[in-house]
Amino acid sequence: MIAWLVPGCDRVHKVTIVPRGRALGVTQLVPDEDRHNISQRDIRSRLVMLLAGRAAEKLHFDEYSAGAENDLKEATKLARRMVTHWGMSERLGPVALHTSEDHPFFGREMTHVHRQFSDHTAQLIDEEVAKILHAAEDRAKQTLNEHPDMLTTLAEALIKDEVLDEDQIDQLIGPSIHQRADTERVAEVNRTEAAKVAALQPVQRKSR
Repeated sequence: MIAWLVPGCDRVHKVTIVPRGRALGVTQLVPDEDRHNISQRDIRSRLVMLLAGRAAEKLHFDEYSAGAENDLKEATKLARRMVTHWGMSERLGPVALHTSEDHPFFGREMTHVHRQFSDHTAQLIDEEVAKILHAAEDRAKQTLNEHPDMLTTLAEALIKDEVLDEDQIDQLIGPSIHQRADTERVAEVNRTEAAKVAALQPVQRKSR
């Protein structure tokens, strides 16, 4: 539901509650275009989506489960990269604070024995990462609280059918943020074309 409503998330292709591997359910997303970069706004939206399942558990059951382990891991990794790799912390500023690098042979992260910043900076990094994650969780909770009927409708439909595609979700809760944007783009193109046609029409002079 978060990916359906929050700008900056990739487009929802399909949702399933059928377990796959260690995942209890999967939301398949498809980007509207190939990406070679990602903005801070879109990263924050992705964090909101990653933490939404955990927020929904708290909202409906008033407790958390272990099912959000992978989402928490991915969200924490992404938030830490925002702070240490991409300079997206106002408090720490435009500085790279890497603590690991990709090993050229094993294809995995190898932790440095000696980091190049102080314990105080490490503490600031942890605080900024936590701040980003708490803000994302708060936004997820706010969005869920603003649309309780949508959440209930989707949950009931998934319990019944197990899998929902984009068209089915549209019929259940209305158009997504991406579909509304598509409609607006088409309308804008039509308005532009109509204006061009009108501008090319000869001016008819009134006869006296």
